[in-house]
Amino acid sequence: MNLPEFFRDNREDMLRLWTDAVYAGIPFEAKGLSGLPGTAADPFANPGADMIREAADALYGAVAGEETTVADVGAALERFVKLRAVQRMTPSRALGVLYLLKPLMRERFLPHCAASGDLDSYLAAESRLDSLVLLAFDMYTAARETLAEARVREIRDRHAQITRWARASGGGPPVAGRDKKHQAR
Repeated sequence: MNLPEFFRDNREDMLRLWTDAVYAGIPFEAKGLSGLPGTAADPFANPGADMIREAADALYGAVAGEETTVADVGAALERFVKLRAVQRMTPSRALGVLYLLKPLMRERFLPHCAASGDLDSYLAAESRLDSLVLLAFDMYTAARETLAEARVREIRDRHAQITRWARASGGGPPVAGRDKKHQAR
């Protein structure tokens, strides 16, 4: 049996093990009222778990070398990465979960490939995972930049609103052009 067939035959088990490992790393307070992320099958009741399952399925297919489009894998990965970008964690912790697939692959697939003398296929699968993690890191960086820009805009808007309120109530910093006129009196 070649590696793509081996990937296909072990898909459900590998996805379960991988998503369980991802769920195990989520702090309890982040899991919300729905409990463990794997418990709710409804994407509206538990969107985080849905994003994890969608990303795991798309990534697994891409790592396995299945026919897939960059757009499909990118869309699933982007939803997951944006979810991780808004959570309070380091980038390595946010994206390191993608590498949880590697030890599972090494345990399940590497012995099969070594026995069949097809290590090149296995190394190609690991290389595809590494490339996907790099793509995820680019997406994560862009999402964090967008989040930071939104926070700066929010602070700027709050400051402007407070300044307008202070001017309207007769206090606050003087309006440009009116400084000298008010100082002369």
